[in-house]
Amino acid sequence: MSYSVKKARFAALVSCLMFASGGSAVKAQTAVTMALPAQSLLFAPAYIAVERGLFREQGIDPKIIYVAGPGVIPAVLGKSADFTLISGGIQVAAAARNQKLVAIANTQDRFTTDIIVRKRVADKLGSMASAGALDKVKALKGLTIGIDAVNGLPHSFLRYLARKAGMNPETDFTITALQPQAMVAAMKSGTIDAMAFSPPFSLTAVADGGVMWVSGPDVDLPEMKTFPYNVVLVRPDHCQAQAGICRGFVAALKKAVALMKSDPAASLAALGKTFDKMEPGALKQSFEIFAKYARSDLELTDDMYRNVVSFDRISGIIPEDAKVPPAGELYSPASAN
Repeated sequence: MSYSVKKARFAALVSCLMFASGGSAVKAQTAVTMALPAQSLLFAPAYIAVERGLFREQGIDPKIIYVAGPGVIPAVLGKSADFTLISGGIQVAAAARNQKLVAIANTQDRFTTDIIVRKRVADKLGSMASAGALDKVKALKGLTIGIDAVNGLPHSFLRYLARKAGMNPETDFTITALQPQAMVAAMKSGTIDAMAFSPPFSLTAVADGGVMWVSGPDVDLPEMKTFPYNVVLVRPDHCQAQAGICRGFVAALKKAVALMKSDPAASLAALGKTFDKMEPGALKQSFEIFAKYARSDLELTDDMYRNVVSFDRISGIIPEDAKVPPAGELYSPASAN
């Protein structure tokens, strides 16, 4: 046997041993389950991090499960999932009910929930199309509106605007909970008059003949500026026991957000698997919205905490006198662990 052949076999043996022992050649992987409340481009950083192998670079082997709306909170508390991404408003509402999870990052700080109406409704409302957001919401009184989950983010957005407009969201609308694809279909068939949800499904509804009635990023109300729109949540003790995994999870999301800002083409390619049935133009248009408002530093701030607590009280998701844990108990950036 020649020296070169022996050398090649030895190198192969060393590689196998390093893999088996978790050596530096192959980073050991920790299985992690991430619960998402819906399939939405709001969670683009997570999808991109999965498809681009950014979690695996951090030693994390991710699995995504879907649990409708606020159901992700008990899923994490019950240890069916290790992480979840959802609105900070849902986090605060759960904490007020003694279901406390801790936010370790925030990927977006502006609302991107929209309200779409059927063209027939828009035509009937006529000149209201040029009114302000609150007057537009007031004009929807008596209509049937689709959301993804009761007390989820789109529902809370609608309730917040309705209360700001002096309405009673419990009696002034008929609410129907549907999965996003079913919501779009119900809009097209006329089963519902309007829907509250985020891109790409809000834009798909527009492409199918609906009318953009209220665009979330354009709503100019104080509680909606610098908002913890998409926080990463864990159990209160999770990052104490798994500090490295928590830091790695956030680092992967941060790289994904950076890619969204610097290389849209690569980001869209990574999202193609999850949204393979989405019309490419709608996917691109939706992605551009989320990339614009993605927060590069993933920071959580005191202003975000104050705004989200006010938002929850106004929307009625929590009572006006509800006791809410202080920011120090709900926000713990992973980089500090």
